[in-house]
Amino acid sequence: MMGVNDTQKGMFHTVQICDLVPEDHPLRKIRPLIDTQRIRNLCAPFYCQDNGRPSIPPEQLFMALLGGYLLGVRSDRKLIMELQCNMAFRWFVGLDIDSAVWDASTFSKNREGRFDESGVLETLFDDTVKTAMKKGLVSSHWSVDGTMVRADASYKSFAPIEVYQSPKEYKKTIRGEAKPKEEPVKIKKDDDPGNPTVDWSGKSRSNKTHRSTTDPDCRLATKSSKETAIPAYTVNAVMENRNRIIVGINVESPQGLTAETRGVLKLIARAKKRLKLKPKSIGADKGFFEKKFIRSLFKRRIEPHIAAKKIGSDKEHIRVRMRQRGIFYQLSQRARKKIEELWGEAKEEHGFRRFFRRTLVNVSQETFMMGWLLNLKRLAALQAFDPA
Repeated sequence: MMGVNDTQKGMFHTVQICDLVPEDHPLRKIRPLIDTQRIRNLCAPFYCQDNGRPSIPPEQLFMALLGGYLLGVRSDRKLIMELQCNMAFRWFVGLDIDSAVWDASTFSKNREGRFDESGVLETLFDDTVKTAMKKGLVSSHWSVDGTMVRADASYKSFAPIEVYQSPKEYKKTIRGEAKPKEEPVKIKKDDDPGNPTVDWSGKSRSNKTHRSTTDPDCRLATKSSKETAIPAYTVNAVMENRNRIIVGINVESPQGLTAETRGVLKLIARAKKRLKLKPKSIGADKGFFEKKFIRSLFKRRIEPHIAAKKIGSDKEHIRVRMRQRGIFYQLSQRARKKIEELWGEAKEEHGFRRFFRRTLVNVSQETFMMGWLLNLKRLAALQAFDPA
């Protein structure tokens, strides 16, 4: 017998929000690893303690942002929409079924007014590494790699840094008689004037001559000479090899081949200063087979297990090639590919192909958020594998 739709609706429902979240939901596995009181204590200096109207709990804001990255939701408005209809997400954030959801502008106001330069996300990222250290999950053999993340800027936003003028035009300009002339831009008549099509035919753009007007910290970059350069940032990470815990992550403005090596050296120094960690070996791809970088590792008494190129006759290059037949070198080369899997996971599942925010300070916050999320996922997986 074919069933029919029962149009009679119940007036009251006796159910708790936690009952609506499946036991095997990813949010259930990650939620116990987050100390909301820790977030509250870190944010306490940015709130008035004596008077004023009660604000939205800061731990709920951070949980909402973290949950949004976990679900691959990057827009603040879509994040609010998820909070309105996704019961598992509401439970993760700490809202009940009938709790009111705040406005989307709450995120941007709190970012700009409180948290951008507070270092809270960096501290929360470090806490995950310290938790892994206490459980003995961090080894002394690391891998490093960098990836390119698209900036939230378009090609049209790139404008010349300098406007060249003749001596006569310059004299008129400084006297206030004329304004500097800019290169004319060809715009199609049927184009939207608010978003015109810029004709760059016959003109060249480079990081030496052009800057983005919307995100001046990004640069035109590419990972291969066969690909088109895009506005991007370079994100570097250091991963320990045993359990794929990220012990350091940062973002740099692309500046040629040195952006990755320079950023990785900063991360090694940061791990020693903030976490009291120092690796015994570093595994990396051929992009790090560079004399100054190898020399820096030797000075720090770190074994450079770097994929060797056939070119390069300096003593640093020779010393790396001498290690190629060693078992530890081979194991490092096998393990260092795991960090590329983390980049793929971040880009495919959590929307890390493109930054949501602009300028180096703000994208750094996104980078620490992603590092925090990836470490929480690893800790949750390891805890499920070994509950003890």
